[in-house]
Amino acid sequence: MDVTIINPFLSACENAFKSMFNLVPDHKAPYILDVIANRHWEISGLLGLTGDYSGVIAFRLHTVLANKMLEISGVPINSPEEKEDMARQLVSEFTNIIGGNAASAITHKNINISPPVVVTGKDHSISWPRNYPVVAIPFVTQFGPFEVDVCLK
Repeated sequence: MDVTIINPFLSACENAFKSMFNLVPDHKAPYILDVIANRHWEISGLLGLTGDYSGVIAFRLHTVLANKMLEISGVPINSPEEKEDMARQLVSEFTNIIGGNAASAITHKNINISPPVVVTGKDHSISWPRNYPVVAIPFVTQFGPFEVDVCLK
Protein backbone atom coordinates (compact mmCIF):
# COMPACT_ATOMS: atom_id res chain seq x y z
CA MET A 1 0.00 0.00 0.00
CA ASP A 2 1.51 3.30 -1.10
CA VAL A 3 1.68 5.79 1.79
CA THR A 4 2.19 8.67 -0.66
CA ILE A 5 -1.40 8.02 -1.75
CA ILE A 6 -2.88 7.15 1.67
CA ASN A 7 -1.31 9.99 3.70
CA PRO A 8 -2.95 12.83 1.72
CA PHE A 9 -6.39 11.35 2.56
CA LEU A 10 -5.49 11.16 6.25
CA SER A 11 -4.09 14.69 6.30
CA ALA A 12 -7.15 16.00 4.43
CA CYS A 13 -9.44 14.30 6.96
CA GLU A 14 -7.55 15.67 9.96
CA ASN A 15 -7.37 19.18 8.48
CA ALA A 16 -11.07 19.19 7.59
CA PHE A 17 -12.04 18.18 11.14
CA LYS A 18 -9.84 20.94 12.55
CA SER A 19 -10.97 23.70 10.21
CA MET A 20 -14.67 22.85 9.90
CA PHE A 21 -15.49 21.61 13.41
CA ASN A 22 -12.57 22.72 15.58
CA LEU A 23 -12.00 19.07 16.49
CA VAL A 24 -8.55 17.51 16.62
CA PRO A 25 -8.81 13.81 15.80
CA ASP A 26 -6.18 11.48 17.23
CA HIS A 27 -5.23 8.67 14.86
CA LYS A 28 -4.33 5.22 16.10
CA ALA A 29 -2.23 2.49 14.51
CA PRO A 30 -3.41 1.32 11.07
CA TYR A 31 -4.37 -2.32 10.62
CA ILE A 32 -5.56 -4.66 7.88
CA LEU A 33 -9.35 -4.73 7.97
CA ASP A 34 -11.11 -8.08 8.17
CA VAL A 35 -13.75 -7.37 5.52
CA ILE A 36 -15.92 -10.25 6.77
CA ALA A 37 -16.06 -8.99 10.36
CA ASN A 38 -18.92 -6.75 11.41
CA ARG A 39 -17.62 -3.19 11.84
CA HIS A 40 -20.58 -1.65 13.66
CA TRP A 41 -20.46 1.62 11.73
CA GLU A 42 -23.70 3.49 11.05
CA ILE A 43 -22.66 5.86 8.24
CA SER A 44 -20.07 5.44 5.49
CA GLY A 45 -19.03 8.03 2.92
CA LEU A 46 -17.45 6.26 -0.06
CA LEU A 47 -15.22 7.54 -2.84
CA GLY A 48 -14.15 5.56 -5.89
CA LEU A 49 -10.67 6.16 -7.33
CA THR A 50 -9.48 5.61 -10.90
CA GLY A 51 -6.34 6.51 -12.81
CA ASP A 52 -2.85 5.37 -11.82
CA TYR A 53 -4.53 3.77 -8.78
CA SER A 54 -8.01 2.34 -8.54
CA GLY A 55 -9.99 1.44 -5.48
CA VAL A 56 -12.24 2.71 -2.71
CA ILE A 57 -11.77 5.10 0.20
CA ALA A 58 -14.36 5.02 3.01
CA PHE A 59 -14.97 7.58 5.78
CA ARG A 60 -16.90 5.61 8.45
CA LEU A 61 -18.51 6.88 11.64
CA HIS A 62 -21.36 6.60 14.09
CA THR A 63 -24.52 8.70 14.09
CA VAL A 64 -23.50 10.39 17.36
CA LEU A 65 -20.39 11.91 15.75
CA ALA A 66 -22.26 12.84 12.55
CA ASN A 67 -24.94 14.58 14.63
CA LYS A 68 -22.28 16.45 16.63
CA MET A 69 -20.61 17.57 13.38
CA LEU A 70 -24.03 18.79 12.21
CA GLU A 71 -24.62 20.62 15.50
CA ILE A 72 -21.21 22.33 15.36
CA SER A 73 -21.87 23.38 11.75
CA GLY A 74 -24.86 25.41 12.98
CA VAL A 75 -27.31 24.15 10.36
CA PRO A 76 -30.87 24.73 11.64
CA ILE A 77 -32.88 21.51 11.98
CA ASN A 78 -36.69 21.41 12.11
CA SER A 79 -37.49 17.70 12.52
CA PRO A 80 -35.85 14.31 13.29
CA GLU A 81 -36.27 13.32 9.63
CA GLU A 82 -34.56 16.49 8.49
CA LYS A 83 -31.74 15.89 10.98
CA GLU A 84 -31.14 12.40 9.59
CA ASP A 85 -31.15 13.69 6.01
CA MET A 86 -28.87 16.63 6.82
CA ALA A 87 -26.41 14.32 8.64
CA ARG A 88 -26.17 12.15 5.49
CA GLN A 89 -25.64 15.24 3.35
CA LEU A 90 -22.97 16.53 5.73
CA VAL A 91 -21.10 13.19 5.59
CA SER A 92 -21.37 13.26 1.79
CA GLU A 93 -19.98 16.79 1.57
CA PHE A 94 -17.28 16.08 4.17
CA THR A 95 -16.22 12.98 2.21
CA ASN A 96 -16.16 15.08 -0.97
CA ILE A 97 -13.95 17.71 0.71
CA ILE A 98 -11.55 15.03 1.93
CA GLY A 99 -11.35 13.53 -1.57
CA GLY A 100 -10.87 16.86 -3.31
CA ASN A 101 -8.18 18.06 -0.92
CA ALA A 102 -6.33 14.75 -1.06
CA ALA A 103 -6.46 14.61 -4.86
CA SER A 104 -5.01 18.14 -5.00
CA ALA A 105 -2.11 17.02 -2.81
CA ILE A 106 -1.30 13.95 -4.93
CA THR A 107 0.61 15.70 -7.69
CA HIS A 108 2.88 12.84 -8.74
CA LYS A 109 0.05 10.51 -9.89
CA ASN A 110 -3.05 10.72 -12.04
CA ILE A 111 -5.96 10.20 -9.62
CA ASN A 112 -9.63 10.72 -10.46
CA ILE A 113 -12.20 10.64 -7.67
CA SER A 114 -15.89 9.85 -8.06
CA PRO A 115 -18.62 11.85 -6.37
CA PRO A 116 -19.26 10.50 -2.86
CA VAL A 117 -21.87 7.89 -2.06
CA VAL A 118 -23.25 7.59 1.48
CA VAL A 119 -24.40 4.26 2.93
CA THR A 120 -26.32 4.24 6.21
CA GLY A 121 -27.73 1.67 8.58
CA LYS A 122 -26.48 -0.01 11.71
CA ASP A 123 -23.88 -2.67 10.93
CA HIS A 124 -24.05 -2.07 7.17
CA SER A 125 -21.36 -3.71 5.08
CA ILE A 126 -19.29 -2.64 2.12
CA SER A 127 -18.46 -5.03 -0.71
CA TRP A 128 -14.72 -4.43 -0.87
CA PRO A 129 -12.62 -5.66 -3.81
CA ARG A 130 -11.61 -9.23 -2.97
CA ASN A 131 -8.03 -9.29 -4.24
CA TYR A 132 -6.62 -6.28 -2.39
CA PRO A 133 -6.13 -5.54 1.30
CA VAL A 134 -8.14 -2.85 3.05
CA VAL A 135 -6.04 -0.70 5.37
CA ALA A 136 -8.09 0.78 8.23
CA ILE A 137 -6.88 3.88 10.03
CA PRO A 138 -8.88 4.48 13.21
CA PHE A 139 -9.31 7.93 14.72
CA VAL A 140 -10.78 9.13 18.00
CA THR A 141 -12.46 12.46 18.74
CA GLN A 142 -14.02 13.70 21.95
CA PHE A 143 -17.42 12.84 20.40
CA GLY A 144 -16.59 9.36 19.21
CA PRO A 145 -14.47 7.33 16.84
CA PHE A 146 -14.31 7.24 13.07
CA GLU A 147 -12.23 5.35 10.57
CA VAL A 148 -10.72 5.92 7.17
CA ASP A 149 -10.53 2.67 5.18
CA VAL A 150 -8.38 2.49 2.06
CA CYS A 151 -8.37 -0.21 -0.61
CA LEU A 152 -6.16 0.55 -3.62
CA LYS A 153 -4.73 -1.32 -6.58
